[in-house]
Amino acid sequence: MKKPRARDRFSIVSGASAALLLVAAGRTTATALPAHTVNWQPPAATYTVSTPVHTTVTMDDGVKIAVEVVYPTDPDTGARASGPFPVLLTQNPYGAQRSDPAAGGTYFVRRGYIYVASAVRGTGDSGGQVDWFGGRQGKDGADLVDWAAHTLSGSNGKVGLDGCSYLGVNQWFTAAAVGRHSALKAITPFCTDSDFYDDLTADGGIPTSFVAGIAQAEPRGPEDDPATDPQSVTIAQQASGGSRSYNDVYWQALDVQKLMPRIVDNGIPALSEAGWNDLFPGGNLGAYTAAQNAYFHRPLTDPVSSDEAVTGRYQAIVGPWTHGEHVNEATLQAIRLEWFDTWLKNAPTGMASTSTPLHLFENGADTWVDSAAWPLSADARTYYLGDGSLTTDKPTAPGSDTLTWSTATAANTLTYTTAPLSKAALLDGPTDVTLYADSTTPETELTAKLSIVAPDGTVTKQADGILLGSQRALDTRESWYDGDSTLLKPSHPFTQAAQRPVTPGKTTRYDISLLSNFTRIPAGYRIQVSINSQPPADFHSPVAPTPQELANLAGGVYTIIRSPQAASFINLPLTTPSSATPSQDDWGPSS
Repeated sequence: MKKPRARDRFSIVSGASAALLLVAAGRTTATALPAHTVNWQPPAATYTVSTPVHTTVTMDDGVKIAVEVVYPTDPDTGARASGPFPVLLTQNPYGAQRSDPAAGGTYFVRRGYIYVASAVRGTGDSGGQVDWFGGRQGKDGADLVDWAAHTLSGSNGKVGLDGCSYLGVNQWFTAAAVGRHSALKAITPFCTDSDFYDDLTADGGIPTSFVAGIAQAEPRGPEDDPATDPQSVTIAQQASGGSRSYNDVYWQALDVQKLMPRIVDNGIPALSEAGWNDLFPGGNLGAYTAAQNAYFHRPLTDPVSSDEAVTGRYQAIVGPWTHGEHVNEATLQAIRLEWFDTWLKNAPTGMASTSTPLHLFENGADTWVDSAAWPLSADARTYYLGDGSLTTDKPTAPGSDTLTWSTATAANTLTYTTAPLSKAALLDGPTDVTLYADSTTPETELTAKLSIVAPDGTVTKQADGILLGSQRALDTRESWYDGDSTLLKPSHPFTQAAQRPVTPGKTTRYDISLLSNFTRIPAGYRIQVSINSQPPADFHSPVAPTPQELANLAGGVYTIIRSPQAASFINLPLTTPSSATPSQDDWGPSS
């Protein structure tokens, strides 16, 4: 393996189904003050909300996008307030016919914003055909921003983007499309991921039914045909093993991390949010590091080390939440309001001046931590698989364990556990599980799950990952290593060109990337890794192998090697809990 270059304590060589749920917007009247503010106070709810006004906006290609607008109104007379006001825009693919902007926008309208909800092209009352995000949706968003700034009655010319899940992800594409000197001043892409292919639409090189699940939830517009629209091409190719079942140029163009240089160049600040129990846990962390690196002209996929500069223009929150949980409750609404007031109203909030723009909930400690770096530390610890054990010593004698792949029966599980920890530790970042294995078939499917085990035997999952054996090629340019060249985050191309069949009977190395986590592990707890031939029931995302992959997997028997010559191991990002300094701020509910 190519030895990475050294940089601080990190070393890296770098180059360039479930559905995204429409989160039901709760309407709350209480205003929570984000504790990180000093002098700024969130304004009281001064206005009431108008009934929605329906209109259409014509895109550059003639397609008409349906929009609904709600305005601040005088609470005594009900008349539209004089304004002008900044505008918040959300782009919704799920609204049945007409989206209701009051559902998610009431909190902001009552505090001096016009709120606009559009139906994404090909959905609801909008014309055109549905596609899976991309440049066309980005251009639609840019046209809507221009309309909201310069044509919409009552607008003061400043626009922000709001929304969670699909309504969060499409903000990245709009921000990349608006160009410099745009009326778009800030975005809040909540409940989002960073890399569509490897985060949601495939996992470990195996396609998922994610896009197909989204398609079923979208009410189609008057001009869309679900059997022939651009989105249907993606669904068909993923199911059949076509080009889009791989990380081809289509998916690479949708990689949010690769959009960051354009977003930064356009001058658009972003506050993102995700959950440790999200559809893709900690999914916005890649976007956070890419945005910071783009701003300071560093390689996009590098980690951010503690000695590197960061900017408050790009912030991220990761809480102990499921997808969309608490987004439209008081604390997170108030934080978004502060973000919008900072950039759209020039309010002296001080929010943008932070030197620690990453806000992480520390699981197990039930506290928030503010950081500039991700991960906080580059410390790593290697444990070797033994006879049911995980130890820091390499095996001294040959050993092996067996797994069988079958669609007819539940996958069997191999479990390896450490001795109780003598000191508390902090799990801080992504994890690598490297297996040496023989297979009887030309394809393998290996999953790994990381858990902690309490003294009373309670097992709590921390992270998981999967790898299709033919996609095992390691991209050393984008993988993360510590200063001793210990692999922490394997990166794989997942392209058709990188695919290599597994040679039956030959011992082969597989580097499985496990999702990031941030958990304090108390002394006396044990660390456990479980290996399966198929995803266990609690795997974070179901996979859907293509027909050819299923044929190559059928009946496979895997021998996991744990010998001196081929020692399977796990590289854990463990550091001391003192690496994390508790925040003085409240970034959201603790459960």
